[in-house]
Amino acid sequence: MKTAFLIVLCVASAVFTSELNAQCFKGNCYEGSGSFKFPNGDQYEGQWKAGKIHGKGTYIFLSGDKYFGDFAVGKREGMGQYVWVKGGKYLGNWKLDKREGYGKYTWLNSAQYIGYWKEDQIIDMNVNTITDSQAKPVEGN
Repeated sequence: MKTAFLIVLCVASAVFTSELNAQCFKGNCYEGSGSFKFPNGDQYEGQWKAGKIHGKGTYIFLSGDKYFGDFAVGKREGMGQYVWVKGGKYLGNWKLDKREGYGKYTWLNSAQYIGYWKEDQIIDMNVNTITDSQAKPVEGN
């Protein structure tokens, strides 16, 4: 019985501690504009609606990757730009946190793919702006 109690106490303590690390440190993070730090170290600054990221904002991942653009109900939605800290960037349309529709991906070496995306994948690689030796863009490239 003591062991079960200690396990429950440890889990509750861990959950409570991570909740303490998540905080709105500027503005209104429920309805309006505010800045929020998440338990995993990610940060968001921008518009909020009903306690969710909604509208225009900037999301900075703990890795250093950044997204600037539109959000809807906590997900990347609409027009936005994602910049990978290791190089490469995407500017275009997003739907449900994935690249969707028309967009442009630029590799670190300045080569580009300009075209259409579906569920975070390039639809057609038959584009003159990249060579056959270049890999399809994936997160972190």
